[in-house]
Amino acid sequence: MRSLPHILLIFLALQQWKSSLSQKYEASVPGNSLHAGFGQTSECAVVLQRTYISGKSHSPLFGGFLNVIKAPVGSYEKKGNVEEICIRYVDINRAVQQAKYKLRYIRPPNINSLEPSIPEIAATGELNQLVTKILAQQFKLSPDEILNGLSLIDTSRTLIWDECPAHVKPIPCTIERYRTYTGHCNNLKHPSWGAANTPFVRFLPPAYSDGIDGPRVSIVDKGPLPSPRLITSIVHKDYDHPNAELSILLMSWGQFIDHDLTLAAPPRNELDHDFDCCSMKPHLRHPLCMTMEIPTQDPFFSHYERTCMDFKRSVAGQRPNCALGPRVHVNTLTSAIDANFLYGSTDELAKRLRLFKGGLMKMWDKFQQFGLKGLLPPEMDNPERDCIGRPRHLFCFIAGDERVNEQIHLTVLHTLYVRDHNRMAIELGRLNPHWDDEKIYQETRHIIAAAVQFITYNEFLPMVVGEDHMHRYNLTLQTHGYWNGYNPNVHFGPAHGFQAAAFRFGHTFIQGNVRRYNKYHEFLGEDLLRNLLRQPFIVYEPGKMDELIGGLINTPAQTYDPFITQEVSEHLFQEPHLPYGLDLPAINLARGREHGVPGYNAYREWCGLGRAETFEQLEPYLKNRTAFLYSQIYKHPDDIDLWSGGISEYPMPGAIIGPTFACIVSRQFMNIRRGDRFWFENSGLPSSFTPDQLIEIRKATQAKIICENADDMPTIQKWVMKRPHPIYNPRYNCEDLPSIDLRYWQEDPINGGYPFRRK
Repeated sequence: MRSLPHILLIFLALQQWKSSLSQKYEASVPGNSLHAGFGQTSECAVVLQRTYISGKSHSPLFGGFLNVIKAPVGSYEKKGNVEEICIRYVDINRAVQQAKYKLRYIRPPNINSLEPSIPEIAATGELNQLVTKILAQQFKLSPDEILNGLSLIDTSRTLIWDECPAHVKPIPCTIERYRTYTGHCNNLKHPSWGAANTPFVRFLPPAYSDGIDGPRVSIVDKGPLPSPRLITSIVHKDYDHPNAELSILLMSWGQFIDHDLTLAAPPRNELDHDFDCCSMKPHLRHPLCMTMEIPTQDPFFSHYERTCMDFKRSVAGQRPNCALGPRVHVNTLTSAIDANFLYGSTDELAKRLRLFKGGLMKMWDKFQQFGLKGLLPPEMDNPERDCIGRPRHLFCFIAGDERVNEQIHLTVLHTLYVRDHNRMAIELGRLNPHWDDEKIYQETRHIIAAAVQFITYNEFLPMVVGEDHMHRYNLTLQTHGYWNGYNPNVHFGPAHGFQAAAFRFGHTFIQGNVRRYNKYHEFLGEDLLRNLLRQPFIVYEPGKMDELIGGLINTPAQTYDPFITQEVSEHLFQEPHLPYGLDLPAINLARGREHGVPGYNAYREWCGLGRAETFEQLEPYLKNRTAFLYSQIYKHPDDIDLWSGGISEYPMPGAIIGPTFACIVSRQFMNIRRGDRFWFENSGLPSSFTPDQLIEIRKATQAKIICENADDMPTIQKWVMKRPHPIYNPRYNCEDLPSIDLRYWQEDPINGGYPFRRK
């Protein structure tokens, strides 16, 4: 190790070299002045070091960056095989002006709001993307330089800052008991970490074909990867393999939690509706259209002469402080498990869902005459949005997440949790008559979020990743007391590999039929799933809600394998007048590619599982001749898409998913637990629960939530994500299951605190 004086000498020599180099560069520009005005000098915003390997091509290998040297463009300091490239503030500002002109950019009116609209975010995101492209072309930047170099530029000293939305700029934070709706200020040092409308993070660098935003291509010849629809038709066919142990609720809960964590912002038309790309001529299509080719010999779509499948890119977003670099995609939701599926991720939506009386949320109570509980409020302001085949007198529903109507079991879960909120709010109001509407609402929201966290880590994750990964990634919850694992240096935002691939593992569990059972758990009937996608109207029939709940806890899920039901691979979101819909597996593959998600092999290596050099080397890890099928489709194992490879693996012992997805999912949920300041086990914060309250939170089960919020459910198995079994998972009377005792939230109206104590 070098001594401290030696290190200081090196540092001083480096500073002297930088100063002399800066003076030499500045002197070479006639009339140059470092005080010529904001962002208009020849001062370097960043200097990139390039290292060339002698005897080979002059393609630069990124060696590092210096962001303090001042130098004009075109003046390179070469020392042997090292070259420094100066990108000046004036170059960046010129690129901003060029990008504005090319895009016909108009500054969004709500740019200073913490809740900008998606079109407003997209406008500024596309501007930043084009600035990055202009600079990359001008300076012939490598992918490494684009990713790691441009992000060092201080955008507050450029014209970018004027177009940077407030929600990704620094904001003042205070420590409060309750979360903000947008998720801002969860992390006090980094207020935008985990906030709504901020970008997904990455476990691995993006695999864009051009280093900026081009979809991933083959490593062999840089040509396009195989058609996503072709991969579906060969690898992800429909075979019925029911799972003897798992209930379909496990799949639906995974989707429910995914909708609490991730939503890549979709492009919308001027009516805030989805739009079709295939029906328009290519030159007239929206810039974000990225349609998928359907092979002419497709075993299904060829019968209807379909050669184009609709697909659109997610809108571009902004990094914190609008840093330059490769395309990022907007997560419109907060990144913590905070029940935003119930409450929303904006103040505006949260207000729209509230009754502003007694802490209650709005419900549709037309069934009170039948002695039944309320339904979700109907969406009347924009009734056709993501709603298929709507009868004139009925409506889809509105909730904290816009995908509430996506499939009927999601609608059921949303309904159960709104009912649970109102049940708790009524009881808290009774126990604390001095509390106002806001206090009751926020404290109920606080409890619900904690219960969702507990159920996810106590019931769901152990089944998904297995006990080994629960311990390895520190996912096992405390059985008593507090947990001291909060780390403000952990960014808990969802990663692209998680959002676009690994947490879509549940698609292999989807059943093609939606079954209904009565309160005695007797089968009543079933409907094709295609008829209940974005068509939740069955719940308007009295009693159907309980029948669907019975289906959730009694219907077996499918087995973890490469096979996907045709209800979502051929009939996804099918319009009533058409015999076909979209292809969900193909959408998964296309989404991963356009998000720049590296391939399956790259993640195997990242997870310490080893990289396969040949398709034959994958045979021990993949089911059902999948490795052989890949060899007939892909040019190289590195080309295999992450989602396809991940769901084709053999499950790990004690888990329901394979090792690659288990690694990614475990890492993500580890970050969520460690990085969330409002995590329910944390101590010493205004948001912390008392020790007695923590004991009550740990009583939460999904079974009890169903019991307390169904209309008439007398018995249920305790672990509802598993099918009932007379020995291993017997049914209990609902009243015998433990519940959260809200007396531990009864506050002393005079002295404060919670005087009710455990004996």
